[in-house]
Amino acid sequence: MTEYEVLYIISPKLEDAARDELISRFEGVVTNAGGSVETAKWGMRKLAYKIDFMTDGYYVLMSFTAPEDVPAELERQMRITDAVMRFLVTKKVDNKLTRAEDARKAKAAEKAAAAAKAREEAAALAAQQAKEAEEEAPAEAPVEEPAESEASQQPAGTEEPSAE
Repeated sequence: MTEYEVLYIISPKLEDAARDELISRFEGVVTNAGGSVETAKWGMRKLAYKIDFMTDGYYVLMSFTAPEDVPAELERQMRITDAVMRFLVTKKVDNKLTRAEDARKAKAAEKAAAAAKAREEAAALAAQQAKEAEEEAPAEAPVEEPAESEASQQPAGTEEPSAE
């Protein structure tokens, strides 16, 4: 089954009860064919231009899922109904922009994952090299400081006599 939408405008001259009966008749076309229907009654709205000298119309948006032959039958029924001023049946399709955006996000996620993996590998390699360098270096003996000279061992304030 395929998803469709139909937006149709009903004449404002039609009574409320007759309008509801007309809407349920169009819903019945879909449900009798084994489809499912969701109807949104938008109500009375101003038309973009006059149609049959009328400036207002009752708008109805019907979203439905049905077999492939149902839209043609629904269009036929709407064409022969005088109370329907205008209608448009469209098939719902995936938005190409949405699919392109999803593909772009997936590619960005792959890049981020690859970069994270590269950072992990670089950190592991650096740790491995540091460990190998530590094992290869001989243990260093502590460095002894040279013994202080005798001149530096004299108490302060006492100087050796100079030979003049």
